[in-house]
Amino acid sequence: MERNNILYKIRRKFQVGAHKLFSDKTMCKFYSRILLNKKVDLENPKTFNEKVQWLKINDYDTNSLVIQCADKYRVRQYIEGKGYGNILVPLIGDWEKPDDIDWNKLPDKFVLKCNHGCAYNIVVKDKVNANEHSIKKQLKKWMKEDFGAYNIEPHYSKIKPHITCEQYLGDCITDYKFFCFNGKPKYMYVSSDLIHDRQAQMGFFYLDGTKMPLIRNDYASMNIEQLPEFFDEMKETAKKLSEDFPFVRVDFFIANDTYYFAELTFSPSAGMMQFNPDKYDLEWGKDFDISDKLNKVGEAK
Repeated sequence: MERNNILYKIRRKFQVGAHKLFSDKTMCKFYSRILLNKKVDLENPKTFNEKVQWLKINDYDTNSLVIQCADKYRVRQYIEGKGYGNILVPLIGDWEKPDDIDWNKLPDKFVLKCNHGCAYNIVVKDKVNANEHSIKKQLKKWMKEDFGAYNIEPHYSKIKPHITCEQYLGDCITDYKFFCFNGKPKYMYVSSDLIHDRQAQMGFFYLDGTKMPLIRNDYASMNIEQLPEFFDEMKETAKKLSEDFPFVRVDFFIANDTYYFAELTFSPSAGMMQFNPDKYDLEWGKDFDISDKLNKVGEAK
């Protein structure tokens, strides 16, 4: 749904209002009932979605490393600390306020991003014909938003809004996103043309490139003829970047015959991922262990 759509705006206002009135746990159960058409057990989580949602409301909002790594700007420090600064997209500049951006110093092509949520991106391919005023106005609007309040992702609410400008790497981009459980990449989804959202193609795969019988009805299906020559290196990088977390999706994208780090995603679809067939929700839930965190919360009660 487009962000300028009136229904989108109404939904966002409702979400922010509901977040102020009800507990995170109550809202997680409500959204799951509406979006997934099923109840979730947040006392004894078993499925993938249940475990992600449990982590959202019992761990992520106080986990400083998760908060840092969900931050699209500060995660760069984590990547560099792991020894992978070479796969970061070159940074042109960063600012605390849109008005601090010196438009005249920017190159002809670039990508502006806000760090405290998802899809806060503006791709500029021709600075001369771009509307500086409109772009800065949009950035100001995003900077005021509490992205974490929309779908109960409290780790985003703890991030101080910031703006980055990254090098433009072209339109021909393919995403490789690794679902990592307790430091081990297990599955991935590959997508293309996500910049145009609903024109995108997407497919879920095992790590040998075999396609999984798992689909998303809102995207066209895609296949991959062969894995990139640096796939093993990319998989090993995902392993190293995920080793500090019970679950994280490590996202890369391929451009200009190499791969770059995109982001670390701790709550895909806010823990309301639509599995088709639904059995994979439980199967993926068996793949990662949060028993230590469950026990700590239980002992604290």
